[in-house]
Amino acid sequence: MIRPDRIGRAIVLATGLGLSAPLLAAAQSADYAGPAVVRPADSYVARDEVEDRVPRWRTNGREERVLYVHFMDPPQARPGFWEETKRALEYWNEVSGLPLLFRSTRDAPSAEVRFRWIQRFDSRQAGTTDWETDGEGWLRSVVVTLAMEHEDGTPMGDDFLRMVALHELGHVIGLPHSDSPADVMHPGNRSLNLSDRDIRSARQLYERLESEKVSAP
Repeated sequence: MIRPDRIGRAIVLATGLGLSAPLLAAAQSADYAGPAVVRPADSYVARDEVEDRVPRWRTNGREERVLYVHFMDPPQARPGFWEETKRALEYWNEVSGLPLLFRSTRDAPSAEVRFRWIQRFDSRQAGTTDWETDGEGWLRSVVVTLAMEHEDGTPMGDDFLRMVALHELGHVIGLPHSDSPADVMHPGNRSLNLSDRDIRSARQLYERLESEKVSAP
């Protein structure tokens, strides 16, 4: 069960073609405080585990919940830094059957989701997602941090930034890691497109919640 006022963190590691066994183990145990990496299946969100294991946003079952997203000022050397992240937002917005909708805002205090950048991480990381839940276990706010550069100082390319943003946005809505390299939610994601499993898992994450609200007297 999600503890009240829990603060969790999820990461994606910056790797060449994927994760080695030691790095994958580290991603599962030390760095990632959310649900564990799961085995390949039609969905990587188990129906009977959604209630206790996965942080989610509260929705009312009748209309989409708008999540307002704020981007800190981009680095002076790269004024278009957030463009690929905004594209990733639209990818997730196009998923039908998901009761969440991302919208950008310039008003930082009103945003539930905040994106910030740093020059680089000290370890082989490309991005992190830190979430906070309320006293009932619902997501209350999320901060996503993306690196401008790889650990060796080389700039993150546009496509790579979009891959990282797609992955971190999956954590923003509550998705755990997948262990299939074909999924965006794999810790060593190399895909620019959401897989069928990514989409099914995102829908299933909120499907039980919505059905319970609809059937409630």
